Amino acid sequence: MRHFRLGPKGVLPLLMLAGLQALFGGALAASAAPGDVIADVNTPPGNGAAWALGIAKAVAFDGQYLYYAEYGGSILHRLNMPPPGASAPNSSYDVPIVGIPGGVMTFAYDKVRDGFWTVSSDGSGIYGLSKNGSAWKAFTVNQSALPGGCKTTPPCSPEVKIAYDRTDDTIWYSPDTTKRIYHLRTYGDIFDNAILIGYFDVDVAPNDMSMCPSGSYASGIAVGGSDLFIENSACNYYFEYSKTGTLVAAIARGFASSGGLACDNLTYSVSVIWMRNGWNSHIYAIEQPRANACIYGGG
Repeated sequence: MRHFRLGPKGVLPLLMLAGLQALFGGALAASAAPGDVIADVNTPPGNGAAWALGIAKAVAFDGQYLYYAEYGGSILHRLNMPPPGASAPNSSYDVPIVGIPGGVMTFAYDKVRDGFWTVSSDGSGIYGLSKNGSAWKAFTVNQSALPGGCKTTPPCSPEVKIAYDRTDDTIWYSPDTTKRIYHLRTYGDIFDNAILIGYFDVDVAPNDMSMCPSGSYASGIAVGGSDLFIENSACNYYFEYSKTGTLVAAIARGFASSGGLACDNLTYSVSVIWMRNGWNSHIYAIEQPRANACIYGGG
């Protein structure tokens, strides 16, 4: 595995280790290194037309269980944590999600509130979601009013990923393939509209994803401490950024497609980031670049 970290002269190689074995054939990495697959959970088929295309994004970890939902899903699935290696899920709990029209797109666990922040399937509604499946609306994001329109053409995708940041009780809002990550309050203004704190771009040198042939954009996001972790769905790297937009590291991984992300520093002997593959039924635990770089529940 190759792990790059940004220094005063740019991106420099730190590690040159053995790569992943054939991941989609069921084999896992022979040795643990940043970017290696520690666990591979093949979830059962879901319902709906979107699942027929293999599309799914939502994943979260609450310190004890792994949660997921289908694309625009209305069921909150809870799994017992799997052992290292490849496995079928041990499902222990499924509940209907009530109060979010059209279902959820992605969610993030909030350790303080012991619940989830989630975004509606149209990308506009930010909701609180309890573990029993009941939801309440926190505020609305008017995507057309976001500065720069996510720097995409056409403007912002309704397929939005979010991350909860416990250091300041905020939310990071990342529409699919955006080049601009938005930072929001966990509450709205008097009209229940989103309150924008700021944003940063991932496509401006020297803080772009120059090693990705598909270009620089975000298609998944997690935060659990001092930095953000961002994945690019067509790139064999995922990235660590400071909260002001400085590229800190690029971590090689053995596959390109992904979607939702969740931090987990508890389940295994190494800290991992759960990555929900956007185009098949797998959820992967990827070794973090260092211990406790991304702590569950927002940090």
